[in-house]
Amino acid sequence: MAENPTTRGGELFFPAADGPFFEWYPTISDDADLICAELSRLAYAPPPRIETELRRIGFEQLATLESRRLFSVRAAADGFVCRDPRDGTLFAVFRGTETGNLDDLLANLLVDPVEWRPGIVVHRGYGRTFDELRDRLEEWLLAPSGRMIATGHSLGGALATLCATDFPAAELVTFGAPRVGTDSLRLHPRPPGRRYVHCCDLVPRVPPARFTEADLADLADGLLENLAPPEGWLAVASQGALRQAARLAAGTVARIAEGRGWAHPFVHPGTLVYVDRHGDLHVDPGLESISADQRQARSDYREALGITGLRGDGTALLEALASLSGSLLGGDQASFRAARERLLAEISRSDALGRVVVRDLADHAAIHYVRSLLRAARHSGE
Repeated sequence: MAENPTTRGGELFFPAADGPFFEWYPTISDDADLICAELSRLAYAPPPRIETELRRIGFEQLATLESRRLFSVRAAADGFVCRDPRDGTLFAVFRGTETGNLDDLLANLLVDPVEWRPGIVVHRGYGRTFDELRDRLEEWLLAPSGRMIATGHSLGGALATLCATDFPAAELVTFGAPRVGTDSLRLHPRPPGRRYVHCCDLVPRVPPARFTEADLADLADGLLENLAPPEGWLAVASQGALRQAARLAAGTVARIAEGRGWAHPFVHPGTLVYVDRHGDLHVDPGLESISADQRQARSDYREALGITGLRGDGTALLEALASLSGSLLGGDQASFRAARERLLAEISRSDALGRVVVRDLADHAAIHYVRSLLRAARHSGE
């Protein structure tokens, strides 16, 4: 993130809007993970744009992936299959969550663990969505003639994980992917996948490892670290109340999860490649190192935005997130829609320059993964 210390709202919510794509290709053309990162960002684009960009770099588009639509009739495709004709590498690319797409939102929110394949327990929404895409994949992935990689950003990374589970010949490369299921995913026999996590990116921390009060509180504490140190008794009281509300919400969710039997631990398969606050890559660093980097990153981000305890500190945005969580627990669709609109409104007006004010959301933007891998590739070539 060093080249662009703050994230614009468009970079987070409309990953394919900025373009252009593959500016560095073919100068850098042998870095498979960099190609995966750019393909994962391209997956958010309309199908004609995907076809144009693939053709421009000489890739063959073999299939378009589309799931059933309950709400989002005009949504983008869910991904595509393409091939690099130079060496025959096949890429199964899955799109992440599309802004405003209620089908994607439903897939993310159905978090209850279910048996997806015999002995394999996964997140219900991800399993259901992948199964709607599977038939289109079989033609290309059941009998591969060469290297095959499943990849995606965010929700797309979750679907890529299930793809690599169902089609064991596929390598797995994900970016900002959430937890998908338990260790029953059985990705261990093949060479380990790579899962890239950009600094404070919130999405890889959900669902929590366990739906316990402690794990849920840890998730909330990470978000609350985005708040500027309070100045004045009113700010201190406001932040204290927000933290207390977060603790109470964690306890409520934990009790609901316990009542529903959600005792399965969610894990991340594959090798962690952590992208620190400077954009440098680290393979499987320790938790203490990551936590220290994230704390400093949140502080640096507030400074880059010019946020102090006297100027707004993201409290309204975090309250909107809490409101959305509460509406989900209540199960009222009207309240959920209102909370969602409030959250989007807070994000859009949270900064005069259209920047995302909470680093844990800002770091999820797909472009940051591309920039970090491109930076690493250029340094390795020097």
